[in-house]
Amino acid sequence: MNRRTLKFYRHPVQKKYLRLVLFAMICPTLLVTSCLYYLIWQTVAYELAIPELITESLFPAFAQVNLILLVGVPVIFILVFIFAVRLAHRFAGPLYRIESELDNIIETKNFKKPIHIRQKDALHSLVSKINQLLVLIDQKPH
Repeated sequence: MNRRTLKFYRHPVQKKYLRLVLFAMICPTLLVTSCLYYLIWQTVAYELAIPELITESLFPAFAQVNLILLVGVPVIFILVFIFAVRLAHRFAGPLYRIESELDNIIETKNFKKPIHIRQKDALHSLVSKINQLLVLIDQKPH
């Protein structure tokens, strides 16, 4: 089978899945970032009695946390999003293929042609059942 080049389909399943992944990435990130900032600033406020120690020890740590968050979070977001697109592609691609093949079968009324999807794609059991149904429909006297 040919390699599918289009990674984004307008299929509702892929859109729904990608929205769920984005939501699952953004919520924990905001929570962890908020907790880190709260912890740091609470410590800074507690240590205000000795400002020299704050300048010497806490602000470099605060700068390092900022750097880690500014560099690490976008990289993690991009990697997770790429993984999610690839995973959603394994579902949306076969669904798109099944729909277009079924539209072709309905148009031509040719029930002899089975539906094929790529080996790495999901939904092989569904395609197998649809192909069994097509065989039964083809064997049935019209």
